[in-house]
Amino acid sequence: MHPVEITATHNPLRSPKDYRLNRIAGPSSLIIFGVTGDLSRKKLMPAVYDLANRGLLPPGFALVGFARRDWEDEDFAQIVHDSVREHARTEFREDVWEQLSRGIRFIQGTFDDDDAFARLRDTVDTLDRERGTMGNHAFYLSIPPKSFPQVTEQLKRSGLTEQKPGQWRRVVIEKPFGSDLQSAIELNDVVASVFPPDSVFRIDHYLGKETVQNILALRFANQLYEPIWNANHVDHVQITMAEDIGVGGRAGYYDGIGAARDVIQNHLLQLLALTAMEEPISFDAADLRAEKEKILRAVELPDDLSTATARGQYSGGWQGARRSSASSTRTA
Repeated sequence: MHPVEITATHNPLRSPKDYRLNRIAGPSSLIIFGVTGDLSRKKLMPAVYDLANRGLLPPGFALVGFARRDWEDEDFAQIVHDSVREHARTEFREDVWEQLSRGIRFIQGTFDDDDAFARLRDTVDTLDRERGTMGNHAFYLSIPPKSFPQVTEQLKRSGLTEQKPGQWRRVVIEKPFGSDLQSAIELNDVVASVFPPDSVFRIDHYLGKETVQNILALRFANQLYEPIWNANHVDHVQITMAEDIGVGGRAGYYDGIGAARDVIQNHLLQLLALTAMEEPISFDAADLRAEKEKILRAVELPDDLSTATARGQYSGGWQGARRSSASSTRTA
């Protein structure tokens, strides 16, 4: 057998001797709430294009944006186009974009607008007929946590969560999930009243970074490090999350959430768990979660957090050679 040529659209971590076929998604649509935010423009829409560019999306795929902006489908398509050109990790190809753009739709409205969700329901039904999405729809809530209950209730009221046998409805919830334990429990109850547990995906997009994913391989598949990665040989561990971007368009979000709650309770705690946990029985989700929970339960907080933490305020700084109104470095 001859090795295949590795191109920009291949996974750089995949062995050239691995001839297994890629897993291609089935017919479906992705509906993004908060589609005008930084996460959507810099991560979600470019990621959708990258999947299409790698041939991992089916012809029966659609991308629907929901936001307050007074846009037509063509306006939203242009936003997606510009975001993809700037942030996609694979080369931009017109033929791929042309295929993807045919399934792009936009719904203008607010979360309390019943008519907007009715239009979304009509659009989803139309996509099932015209694009062949087959009744499979994922709702991505890239919105502040306080809006989760309202949006999930609207999805239920408008019938968007109803599914026939052989179809699925899923909801993807971004962090942070609540402001404390009590609010997280309340949010969980609201979401669970609309979607069954196996249809709810609480994700941490930070775990998709290759450097983060490599922690497990470095720890458990490396014969050099695995025997000495323990308290007998490691004095202490520092986890630093540094950004070279400023607050940008996230000022309103941070004003209500805060940078600490945005990254420490999810990104950095996940890194802590991956760094300190024992080797799981398997790398299935349930076994990984079990080992992570053991570490998080073992964490002890000081009685006075002020003696063990340092907090600061955003201020002006530099992004490369350009002065910015606010930049950040976060350390835990």
